[in-house]
Amino acid sequence: MTKDSNAPHTASEIAVTATNDLSAAKKIDELPVLAKDRHFLSRLQRELTRPSKNANPKALAEKQATFEKVKARSQQVVQERIESIPANLPETLNAELPVSKRSEDIIQAIHDHQVIIVAGETGSGKTTQLPKLAMLAGRGVTGQIGHTQPRRLAARSVANRIAEELGEPLGETVSFKIRFNEQGTAKSVVKLMTDGILLAELGHDRFLSKYDTIIIDEAHERSLNIDFIMGYLKQLLPKRPDLKVIITSATLDTGRFSEYFAQYDKAKKQVVPAPVINVEGRGYPVEVRYRPLTDTPVGSSDDDSFDDFEDNLPRALVAAVEECFEDAVAKGHPEHADILIFAATEAEIREMQEVLVRHGPRHTEVLPLFARQTYAEQQRIFQPSGRGRRIVIATNVAETALTVPGIRYVIDLGFARISRYSYRSRVQRLPIEAISQAAANQRKGRCGRVAPGVCIRLYSQEDFESRPEYTEPEILRTNLASVILQMASLRLGTVENFDFIEPPDSRLVKDGRKLLDELGALAPKNPDSKKPLSKQTLNEVRLTRIGQKMARMPIDPRLARMLVAGSDFDCMLEMLIIVAALAVQDPRERPAEKRAQADQKHSIFRQEDSDFLFYLSLWNALYGGGSNKLSNSQRKSFAKKHYLSFPRLREWEKTYRQLEQMVTDLKLLSDSGTENKDKPKPKAKDSKGKGKRNTNQPIKVAKTVASDLIVDKAGDNEVDEEQRAVKYANLHRALLTGLLSVIAHKTDQRGEYLAARQQKAKIFPASTVFKQAPAWVMAFEIVETSQVFMRTVAKIEPEWIISAGGNLLKYHYFEPHWSKKTGRVRAYAQISLFGLIVVAKQLTNYEQINLEESREIFIRDGLVTGNLGRQAPFLQHNMDKIADVERIEDKLRRRDLLVDEEDLYQFYERKIPEHIASRKAFEDWRAEVEKEDPKFLFFTDDDVLKETAPTTGEFPEVWQLGDLKLPLKYVFDPASEDDGVTIRVPLAALPQLDAIELLWGVPGWRYELVLQLLKSLPKEIRRKIVPIPNTADDLFDELEKNHQQGLLNQLCQALQRRGVVGVKPEDFNPASIDRYLQPQICVVDDKKRVIEKGRDLKALQQRHASETSQALTQGKDSQGVHTSFPEHFRFSKNRHSAGIVMKEFSALVADEAGEAVTIHQFTDVTAALKAHRKGVLTLIRSKLGAKQKQLTSQIDKTFKLAFAPLGDMEKLKTIVVDATLDAALEAHAPVFKNHDEELPDNADKVAEKLADQLPLDDTEFEKTAEKVLANFLLEGQTVLKLLKEVYTRWQRIRRSLLMLDREVFGESIDDIEDQLDDLHLSDFVYRMAYEDWQQYPRYLEALEIRIERLEHNLDGDLDAVYELDVHMERLAGRADDETISEYRWLVEEFRIQLFAQPMKTRQAVSQKRLNKMWERVNARR
Repeated sequence: MTKDSNAPHTASEIAVTATNDLSAAKKIDELPVLAKDRHFLSRLQRELTRPSKNANPKALAEKQATFEKVKARSQQVVQERIESIPANLPETLNAELPVSKRSEDIIQAIHDHQVIIVAGETGSGKTTQLPKLAMLAGRGVTGQIGHTQPRRLAARSVANRIAEELGEPLGETVSFKIRFNEQGTAKSVVKLMTDGILLAELGHDRFLSKYDTIIIDEAHERSLNIDFIMGYLKQLLPKRPDLKVIITSATLDTGRFSEYFAQYDKAKKQVVPAPVINVEGRGYPVEVRYRPLTDTPVGSSDDDSFDDFEDNLPRALVAAVEECFEDAVAKGHPEHADILIFAATEAEIREMQEVLVRHGPRHTEVLPLFARQTYAEQQRIFQPSGRGRRIVIATNVAETALTVPGIRYVIDLGFARISRYSYRSRVQRLPIEAISQAAANQRKGRCGRVAPGVCIRLYSQEDFESRPEYTEPEILRTNLASVILQMASLRLGTVENFDFIEPPDSRLVKDGRKLLDELGALAPKNPDSKKPLSKQTLNEVRLTRIGQKMARMPIDPRLARMLVAGSDFDCMLEMLIIVAALAVQDPRERPAEKRAQADQKHSIFRQEDSDFLFYLSLWNALYGGGSNKLSNSQRKSFAKKHYLSFPRLREWEKTYRQLEQMVTDLKLLSDSGTENKDKPKPKAKDSKGKGKRNTNQPIKVAKTVASDLIVDKAGDNEVDEEQRAVKYANLHRALLTGLLSVIAHKTDQRGEYLAARQQKAKIFPASTVFKQAPAWVMAFEIVETSQVFMRTVAKIEPEWIISAGGNLLKYHYFEPHWSKKTGRVRAYAQISLFGLIVVAKQLTNYEQINLEESREIFIRDGLVTGNLGRQAPFLQHNMDKIADVERIEDKLRRRDLLVDEEDLYQFYERKIPEHIASRKAFEDWRAEVEKEDPKFLFFTDDDVLKETAPTTGEFPEVWQLGDLKLPLKYVFDPASEDDGVTIRVPLAALPQLDAIELLWGVPGWRYELVLQLLKSLPKEIRRKIVPIPNTADDLFDELEKNHQQGLLNQLCQALQRRGVVGVKPEDFNPASIDRYLQPQICVVDDKKRVIEKGRDLKALQQRHASETSQALTQGKDSQGVHTSFPEHFRFSKNRHSAGIVMKEFSALVADEAGEAVTIHQFTDVTAALKAHRKGVLTLIRSKLGAKQKQLTSQIDKTFKLAFAPLGDMEKLKTIVVDATLDAALEAHAPVFKNHDEELPDNADKVAEKLADQLPLDDTEFEKTAEKVLANFLLEGQTVLKLLKEVYTRWQRIRRSLLMLDREVFGESIDDIEDQLDDLHLSDFVYRMAYEDWQQYPRYLEALEIRIERLEHNLDGDLDAVYELDVHMERLAGRADDETISEYRWLVEEFRIQLFAQPMKTRQAVSQKRLNKMWERVNARR
């Protein structure tokens, strides 16, 4: 420096010093060129001075002309810019400001260095004076002086201030550009803007060629934009030696910035830090007073003590304001007592404003100050009316750059809303946190600019000193996706290698990369690279088409992705409205005292299934076209009425217009076709206005487009639901492209959702879909307050996620399998996105996933197993070959004949090409191969057999029982129920099977059967036949081929011949032999469907007795109904069923009236004979004539009265006649011995008895009828006597029961009544067999004896009742069930033994004997 920095300087001295270079240029051609033309002209000049040998002279002449033309034009512009600099510029410097006192040093530093750092306290004038000093240093000539501010409010107010000081209107020498406004042209010298605007300009001007100087103000705020711009400038400076950079802030870590911008000095041959010029602040002291509200320091709104702070704030605030005014009065300037209060949020400003208006000092104006205010509202702050004291309540926008005039007092609450991003949960939080010391000092400095001030801090000094020195840079606490996107667009290399002043957390960098990957903005440069996209550096990736468009949009990458998708899904206009709404603060307001009213008003605009549609509905109401369009004042009233923030609505509209212009420039709006499709066609007379943009037109179009998607609750518009569903899907699929990381699926817990990366969240209660609780939702954001909430939520379909997920989806394939139906190898895919399962199980073509594995599955499961799904000759031949060998193995019970499945696989594997894994490809290939060799794929014996197959003559394919031939199936699988041989039997033929015959088993296994039966004998017998295998060999040869005698009987006889006496068939235990040796019975119906399987033939026969005992069909003889025995009646004949020939048996079945018979067929011989017996008796009854009346006339009055409760006289006569016929047939029917030939071998004793007794032709019938009729009256006397005794005893028992006290003998009475019910006295002669109902008098006599003893033997009787309980439960409802008849009558005998001793029973009976019989009965069942 040439002079002492503290020496005084006049304006003229500064001007002369500052403009030396410019004054030296006497002519235009000596002037420098514009910075934007420098590179182009330098390249042309090199080509002209060093032309190639083959250069065309004409081309060189053209280049020379272009060079001269561009240079002249550029110098002309420079001349114009020099002339536009105010001539009185030195005089506009405010000499009272500290920065002006060091103007010469600053100007000299700008000349000598490419980067300088100006650091000074608040109020030193850096923000307003540095642009003027830069102009005095000759800057702003070859390009503009770009002056950045961190906030829009500051950029505009500073521009106004500088213009005022220059004495010019805004837009000439000084211009500004912020997000929603711009004033000025490229001819202006100084351009105020936000750092975001400068960052956006890098997208189309990488060298910042519009500027020759960049001033970065308020660098201490260290916003993300500032850090990135400084890093970019550091790389740019070597390429732009003409560019000057000035870094400035009130409180700054100057050492770090100086070292960061250090440059190599060729003269000194070393790296020299950037010079730092410290500017002292104004000499007004600020008194700091601490007035803590809580006993302990409060770090953030998450602290418990923050509630105490909020509770105490209104009282403390009023007290602090009063303290300030009292201080002003005490110091003698009561009229100069304006107060600046720093609050954390806009909501807090409104609450404090209400408190101060209500409880604060009178005659005081209370004004809010925040970034979203209108220009007019802001001007009330910066241009005070001077009508009285003012209290300005501001957010941290008033900390830096802004100077609120007249402030003498500051009240600092000590908090600000800080944005913090969690890379783990992907949640952007906005907690209220304690500010740093630097920020607190900035706030303090706001009151020391015009006079000594007082700063009241509503926290303790201890709290202040414990806070961090500087605010944490935004780069360390925010998502870096936008920075990474810009770096990729500008090709700046990797984030890790980018020279940030403070490198960001690597985890935040990775998270930003992940977000861009999700949005589809990045793709690998090498498509064949196996390295995951997330692992590749920025040098290894490129921007996709989507990414390139996103990079040109200066908005959040997620919102940019939505706009790109809006073009793809033909919903750009709706998307513009929604994205504009999401880009600004929610316009809805919910005052604490009027929340219900606000919610009610907001509900008008709600739409089903989606919170996003709220914005479209609201937009229609506010900006809808037509005759009902609202004016600006009407919108204000509308906003107030519906609890909406009008400034935010206006910001929303401006954002929409800016986005609409942006997508139009990017050709996204026209690409979508929506604009051209929906806009009205212009009339011819309007053609001259082409190119002019009607600002209202986009809004009208948006209204038109949204009308068929929005249901107007207040109106009567009808929406086509199908069309609405399509538009809803398109719109939300477009939104989903930017929100893939905030999808969620409903869990089993009420109201809980599982979001991506296993995060649990709930839908915000104010959401439209809160009560609907759809299965899948997406949200614009997940925020953490008292709980983790999803806000701005919409219902979505999982199919949309699959469509939008693309490469982000993770596929887990499981259960690959051959699909015979489709002819492909298919697998189930589990599709997930960020750990959230979108599709749990979805079939997919596995061939495209894994060809090698699919081919193996195709061969193993499609060819080796024969499940190809086509009837190919080779496959039929091969499967028959395998089946033949398997049948041999099953019969021989060995698994060493058929080659392994692997050998069969290798046969096909060697012959089939590697690319074939599906039926279609295989069939195409086979068709070509078999043209040359039709048996190319045929198995030979060598291909399927390990050795020569033995003979299997002793293993028949059918089981023959007389004329009955049943197919056999062999299975060798000890773990299977079907192990061994299975006989397939039609249900109708089941009664004809013989258990004795079945016990012989299959000839090939008979030796093993004999061996195991011998081993099942009791030990004392086995000792006599050891060694058992030798005995089995001897006995096996002696077995007769005639099986009628039974295997067990033959074995007993053979053992007796060897001296082993006393062996009975019961000594063998067939149940202990191996299961496969006992044939399994498979019962099938007429359609060959399996009914049941089992190895116990008798149990199967009993279980199906009710079906098999029914008649199959009615005879189709010509006579039909018969009243005499048919001459053509034939008892047995063959019948075909389910492919099997079996016996069927005919019977004469009585009709319902009991007067005639018809012929029916049965397969169960016993059932046929029982039905035939009733038919024979019916025919005999028709021959009784007068004998019937002669018998029934003997029924006396006593008999009649005894039966009266059960029926009339006609019923009694019928019972007497039928019972007499039954008894006469039983006692006097002739015996027909030759009938045994008609019976099957397995006929039981009942069938044999009936066959001997019943006539089977008309001759035999005549003999039987003659015998029965001859003895009818004689037998009738016995029957009359028996029946009369039964009914008279029954009447006596009834009277005796009526005499008993039910309260005393209740249980006994109940048991007696149950017994009588089971005897069925009203029709027992029909229900019970003859030999059973003959015992009824005994049973009733025993009952009488029991009743006589009951009064004196109650305890004993009850004991007997309890002993009978288990048997009565078994008989409940089944007393006449023939399958348990033997057990049922044994219970009656047991009753005689229990209650009527010393009466004798027909056979020995006991509890143990009864239980054994029940077990036997159950086993048969």
